[in-house]
Amino acid sequence: MPLIQFSVNVSAAKGGRKVVFVVNSNKYSILNVNTGDHRLAFVTDVHKLTVMGSNKEINKTDLPSSNAEILNWAKTYYGGVSTFVELEDPQKINFQVNREPSTSEECVPESYFDAEPYLEAEFDSDNTKSCLDSTVHPGREAHIMWLQQSPPDSGTQAVDLNINVTCNNGKPAKELTTLLVLKSHERMFWNIDQMPEYVKFMVSGKYSIKKITKEPINGTVLPDSKEGLIKEARDKDFAFIASYTEIPAAKSITLELVRDCGGKKTEVTTAPHSKISELSKVVQGMIQLLHPWKCTENAIEVALSKWLLQQSQLDITEMTLEDPACRATDNMTHFVLKSIIDDCSTNLEGGIHAKNQLVLTLASHPDKIMVPFQCDLPEKLFLHLYQTPDFSSPSTTVVEVNKVTYVQVSFQTADGNSSLRLQDCYLQIPDQAAPQMLIRSGMPKSYSVEILNSPNTKTNRFSFIYKAEEQQRSTLSATLFCQADRENQHGSYNASIKVMLKNLASLSHGLGIGTVLGITFGAFLIGVMLTATLWYIYSHTRPMAKMQPVSANPPASESSSTNHSIGSTQSTPCSTSSMA
Repeated sequence: MPLIQFSVNVSAAKGGRKVVFVVNSNKYSILNVNTGDHRLAFVTDVHKLTVMGSNKEINKTDLPSSNAEILNWAKTYYGGVSTFVELEDPQKINFQVNREPSTSEECVPESYFDAEPYLEAEFDSDNTKSCLDSTVHPGREAHIMWLQQSPPDSGTQAVDLNINVTCNNGKPAKELTTLLVLKSHERMFWNIDQMPEYVKFMVSGKYSIKKITKEPINGTVLPDSKEGLIKEARDKDFAFIASYTEIPAAKSITLELVRDCGGKKTEVTTAPHSKISELSKVVQGMIQLLHPWKCTENAIEVALSKWLLQQSQLDITEMTLEDPACRATDNMTHFVLKSIIDDCSTNLEGGIHAKNQLVLTLASHPDKIMVPFQCDLPEKLFLHLYQTPDFSSPSTTVVEVNKVTYVQVSFQTADGNSSLRLQDCYLQIPDQAAPQMLIRSGMPKSYSVEILNSPNTKTNRFSFIYKAEEQQRSTLSATLFCQADRENQHGSYNASIKVMLKNLASLSHGLGIGTVLGITFGAFLIGVMLTATLWYIYSHTRPMAKMQPVSANPPASESSSTNHSIGSTQSTPCSTSSMA
């Protein structure tokens, strides 16, 4: 089930001109369309093609199967055909809509027509073969490519050649001498990318090597048969023909060489891809195109449409994450799965990139298909408070009165070039109409606020000292608000955190100045009232002592005793009362 990338550029087309693409396929395919800002119409076969992408209009119908019938159908419905193209197993198609429509009354398809002005396509070659004479790799190998397109009527043609050498195990133990046999017509010009020294060439026409040759190099005449090309390579002492490829036409060719770099000579085989591996490639491409996953603040959510799976003829019976215990549920329309970030074998890289993979079970295939994916946590502003200037202590939510509190404002984003700019920060305290501003427009609003150095562009730091009012109680709840934006970008981000304002002085000393004055004044009143009470008792008990009878001629001893008693009574009313 091929997945085809289809890009259309209509910038050169005149305004008001309707562009319609009639697309058919001889097997079920998925077309991923990119039309830019232009809305285009696509007519496809109802049974064999699914079109994905945005900014498009889709009409499905039963299209004819032969080229002649499709041409006649299009002429009948649209009055004419500007372009007709037949491609065999393309991977990517880039189409340029011409400024002027075709003026030909009849559209007659031609083989090997030069479509370069308006069409580019990429293919995987299915005509690659190997010609191995032994099971042991001799340390030298040859790759033969025959570009079979016809020469132009005049001038030359150019083709770009790139070689990618990759290792599936470690690094190369030693360089492997390689011969490239590049066969084409004599007016072909090969633009060869920079090559390592161990690569040698036999080239038709002319060629140049990037950063090595300044002038074109004349090639050599090569045989016009497969057998002759293989003989040329073997005559150069390259008996090991690693690949032979025939290419109908191309503007760019990339040769992928995958080596086992474990350090030992290995047997090279060219077994065809299994159906399972081809199916895995198609399913992976389709699922990644659908992009059914997303990251929330603390979870991964996956919702895979069953209707799209049916349209793609994929009979998926089960879906899990890498951890098989994290299984999706079937709600009749979607496979739905939700997992928290730190569960289900999810790997969180850089605190922002969540990586996992979908494991799909198909009814028609025994092997499971793995679809790796990544989603980024949403952009968010965070506030953290610390009690030490190195920001290494555990974060806290306590703000101690008259002590330094350290604040870190950090921005969570996948944009590596993002630069955070702190704008405003303030404390909102209950029962206070106006907030207590700490920072405004990036500048401190008080001598107790200090902007600190930050470790990176996504983090801002500052410190402040909270001064309590005299009547503030020992513990008070408040909220710290901060607002920031990104340099050279629109929009702002807000964050808040609940904090506890703690007045330790109030807890230790217990009494403020007002309380002390109140207690002093109360003590004074109590003292006055006590003095008045004592004076009242004294003034009302003294006359009772004076009314006691006194003898006219008392004895000397008795008089002395009585005088002493009276003296005691006068000085101590309570004693006198007791005696009475």
